[in-house]
Amino acid sequence: MSDHGRIEQILTLLAKPGVYEVLHGMRSRGGTATFGHLRADVRQALPLLRALSAAGFVISPHSGSLDIEPHGQTAFYLTAKGEAVTGRIIRLRQSLAPHAARRSGRPRTP
Repeated sequence: MSDHGRIEQILTLLAKPGVYEVLHGMRSRGGTATFGHLRADVRQALPLLRALSAAGFVISPHSGSLDIEPHGQTAFYLTAKGEAVTGRIIRLRQSLAPHAARRSGRPRTP
């Protein structure tokens, strides 16, 4: 796969509903969270964890292949790659928040 294809694949993953919440939830807990915590934060946590794991953003030394649902206390960790991407996404969302607030406050023109 070309670099362009790989980047597009990663951006598509990061744009999926719930991915930000999983990554942010892990980061806000010091880079680790149990499956129970993540499942409480995000409705479809398992498929997202599978995708994030395949992309190298998340690991769980005790979860195996994630073919079956892990128990609630199974720990997941951000990798260095996951930590770096999560930090960038959080900063991007923070920098865009004032712009979005201004836009939503504007009256609509027909």
